[in-house]
Amino acid sequence: MKRTLLILLLLHIFNNLLLAQGYRYSVDLKNIQNDKLSVTLLTPNLTEKKAVFALPKIIPGTYAISDYGKFVTDLAAYDKKGKKLQVKQLNENQWEIKRAKRLNKITYVVEDIFDTEIPHEIYPMAATNIEAQNIVIHSPGIFGYLEGKSKLPFELTFEKPANFHASSSGVPVSSNAGQDVFKMEHLDELYDTPIMYGIADTAKIQVGNCEVLVSVYSPNQLMRASEIAEWLADLLKGARKYLGGKLPADRYAFLYYFKDPAVEQSFPPGLGGALEHTTSSFYYLPELPAEKLKNIVVDVSSHEFFHIITPLNIASKEVKEFNYDEAVLSKHLWLYEGTTEYTAHHVQVKNGLNTVQQFLDKLSDKIVDSRESYDDSLSFTQLSAHAASIHAGQYGNVYQKGALIAACLDVYLLHLSEGGYGLKDLTHDLGIRFGKDRYFNDDELFDEIEKLTYPEIKQFLVKHVQEGVPIPYGEYFGLAGIKYLSSEEKALVLDDQAGEEAKLIQKVWLLAE
Repeated sequence: MKRTLLILLLLHIFNNLLLAQGYRYSVDLKNIQNDKLSVTLLTPNLTEKKAVFALPKIIPGTYAISDYGKFVTDLAAYDKKGKKLQVKQLNENQWEIKRAKRLNKITYVVEDIFDTEIPHEIYPMAATNIEAQNIVIHSPGIFGYLEGKSKLPFELTFEKPANFHASSSGVPVSSNAGQDVFKMEHLDELYDTPIMYGIADTAKIQVGNCEVLVSVYSPNQLMRASEIAEWLADLLKGARKYLGGKLPADRYAFLYYFKDPAVEQSFPPGLGGALEHTTSSFYYLPELPAEKLKNIVVDVSSHEFFHIITPLNIASKEVKEFNYDEAVLSKHLWLYEGTTEYTAHHVQVKNGLNTVQQFLDKLSDKIVDSRESYDDSLSFTQLSAHAASIHAGQYGNVYQKGALIAACLDVYLLHLSEGGYGLKDLTHDLGIRFGKDRYFNDDELFDEIEKLTYPEIKQFLVKHVQEGVPIPYGEYFGLAGIKYLSSEEKALVLDDQAGEEAKLIQKVWLLAE
């Protein structure tokens, strides 16, 4: 008996030591006042004389300055005896804490971004919502970190109303009617795991190895989780087939917030979209009748889901070791956003969810938009590196010309390999070469791709991505028996006069498997 008690005592001491080396957050979701949350952090033990507590200036996936710290007020630091420590705010996102060796607790209040009156540039799909019926926990807007301590674990405890359910790809380590506890291995995982709280409207789909959660907040109940799950079922089954029979995650969550058009929020009218995470994605879309939203929901969901490959699996150091304090961006948005946007549409034509002409029409629209709305001669690597600053106005082209770069690359690869090796194969091989826990160096990516493919592919990337030479679409799509009518029609169409080689590439590229 004494031995058992001793073991239990040692385990208790060991557990406390582990907790002391991590972050322990608690948030009360039951007592919300003025769309604000009170946050309490029990800090890890520190040995430094000074510490800097921060919220992020920028986060992955948005390529824009966010400055989440501007929504924090009443920040205070305490020692174990409850005595206040001196705190000095350094800028919008950072606070310096003196006598940090004694630091035990930090408290502060965060304001809801959806309804704030504070001027900001945050996208709604990366913002927080704090209201009686719905709470969107985008962690960068709520939870901070101590500089230099981002690799420590985080524990989040939410006190919640009994009828509230947490929707997330993360699974609570403990949960009951009034409380959820989540644990994250490090800061990157914390910021990569959004949680939506509210009265549950959820549905689940089992797609091979992957359990898929669909969670919906639709204030007027125009959209239902069960209906969206039906829309996504064929897409996800097609994605599984497209990716070789297995999805790259065992759990995935689609979180949808549908905005009531009658409600004013802090974002420009008409602004919406979605943000990818490793095993989930969050959507901010207008609340309209289901029949008007189906195609948008399916296309956007497909795009965000395929981010599970790039940049969430294949990425550069700038992405894998993300700097939350300043904008240090990768040069390869053509890969992260462009390839993903292309794949989101390609999977639909390859699985019979879109016709060939529907797919070609989408590409045609992108050609027109990229040439009429953006600088077609701008280096795409420079656009990417400066997407949060001097080239912010060109960022939208990553979904237009970026997807066209990927489409031409796919066709060119199939042409050079006589139909045996396409973009899907390249991303697969890059995933093996680098994968989740490794990164490539920005300046070496084209060389790495050449090693896996052909010298002509590197030449294509250098010429049209790095140097910004406009792409002759008729030439590249012609390799797959597709004509580009560049006059009034501005359309891609099947070429009845295409040769046998081009028809073979066309079949491999476009026909359902």
